[in-house]
Amino acid sequence: MADFSKLLPPLLVGKELSDSLSCLPEYSSDFRSLSSSDRLMKLTDLYRVFVPTSMSAEIYHKLYMMTSMSLRQKGNVSSIQQLNATYKWSHGGEFHGVATGATSATIIGNSGIGKTSCIQYAVEKLGGIIEVDKPYHKVIPVLMVSCPFDASYKGLLCQILISIDEALDTAFYEKVGKGKMNSQQVLGLVCQLCHLYVGTLIVDEIQFVIEHKSGKQLYMMILQLINTSCINVLLVGTNECIDFFKQAPQMARRSVGLQYGPMEYDDEFRRVCQTLFRYQYIKNEAILTEGMMNWLYEHSAGVLSSLVSLLHDAQEMAILKGRETLGIESLTDAYNNRMKMLHGYIAPAKITSTLPKTTQIKEMDEAILPSPSEKLAYIAATEKITEIVAVAVRDHEDVVKALQKYVTVVEL
Repeated sequence: MADFSKLLPPLLVGKELSDSLSCLPEYSSDFRSLSSSDRLMKLTDLYRVFVPTSMSAEIYHKLYMMTSMSLRQKGNVSSIQQLNATYKWSHGGEFHGVATGATSATIIGNSGIGKTSCIQYAVEKLGGIIEVDKPYHKVIPVLMVSCPFDASYKGLLCQILISIDEALDTAFYEKVGKGKMNSQQVLGLVCQLCHLYVGTLIVDEIQFVIEHKSGKQLYMMILQLINTSCINVLLVGTNECIDFFKQAPQMARRSVGLQYGPMEYDDEFRRVCQTLFRYQYIKNEAILTEGMMNWLYEHSAGVLSSLVSLLHDAQEMAILKGRETLGIESLTDAYNNRMKMLHGYIAPAKITSTLPKTTQIKEMDEAILPSPSEKLAYIAATEKITEIVAVAVRDHEDVVKALQKYVTVVEL
C-alpha cells in the first residue's frame, strides 16, 4: 500500500504560504463609477477577501502535520490489525487495538475571529481526494463536519457517513438506514470507514456539547472514535468549551491545542485594515488614516467579522443615502444602526483602549472629514475626552450627547 502522506501537496511556509492562502477578489477603481445597483452587488466581494494572519499559518501547519501523521498509518500491518480489532469490537467482542499515536487537538477562540475560514483555506491547500491505482484506493485528506445542535452522537455519526458518501460517491448511510445496526455497530462502521478513507476528521462548533446533557456522552464517543479509528480528530469551538474540557484528565489531555482571541492593535491588524480598505465602491475615494484605524479597532473589538461588517455596511448605507463617502460619519452610522446587538460586547474594548497622549488636535483631511460631526467623531477616536468636550462646545453640540456616542455616560 502506498504511503498516502507522500501524496499530499508540499508543506508551505513563509511568504509562499501567505501568497497561497490570500484571496483578493478582482478590484478596479473604475468600479466606483458604476451604477448604484452594480456597486452594491460588487460590494459583497468584501466578504470574500481573506488576508492571511499568524493564526491562519498556525492552523495550516497544525492541520498538515495531523493529516500527514494519520495518512502514514494507512495500509501497514498495524492498520490491518486495527481494522480487525474494530470489527470484532463492533460485533460484541472485546477491543484489543494497537498503539498508533492517534489523538485529538483543539482550536478554541472567540466567535467571529475567523477560525472556520482559516480552516477552510487550510483544507484547500491540502488538496482534494487522493487516489492510488495499485491497489485502487481513495482517501479524503480532511473531512469536516459540524457538531449537531442537540449534541446527539448518532447525529454526528450520520453526518460523518453522509460526508464520506458525498466525497467518495458511496452509499454507506443508506445501508445503515435500511439495516438493523445498533449504536455500537454504527460507531464501529464509522471507525472502519474513517480508518480506511479519512486522514483528519474536523468537528466544528464543538461548543454545543456544553449546552445539552448528552454533551459528555458525545465527547466520550469522539474519544472512542479516536481510539478505534486511528485517525486524528480536530475539535473547533468557542471559549465556552474550555471549562468542559477541564472536567477530567483524559478529556484535558485530548483537548490540547491552539487558542485564539481578538486581534491586537498591531501591524497585523493594520495590514488587514489596509487590504480591506482598498475595496471601496463609493464614488469619492477615502484615505485610510491612523485615526480611522484606531476607530475601526475600537468599534470592532479586534474581531474580523465585525471589522468586515463595519466596512461593508458603512459603504452600503453611504451608497443608499447618496452620501458616497467612507468617513467616520458613515462608519458611525453603520455602527449605531447595523451593529446594535454587538454594542455590549464591543463597548468594553472602546472604553479601555489607550488613546494617544498628544494634547493637540491633529490636522484633518477635509476631503474625508468635512463636517463638524465627522471632526468630532475623528477626535473621539484619536484624542482625549477633554478635547471631545472642547470641540462639542465650539460647534454648539450637546456635550453629553456627544460623549454618549463613544463612551457610556450616566447623568445624575
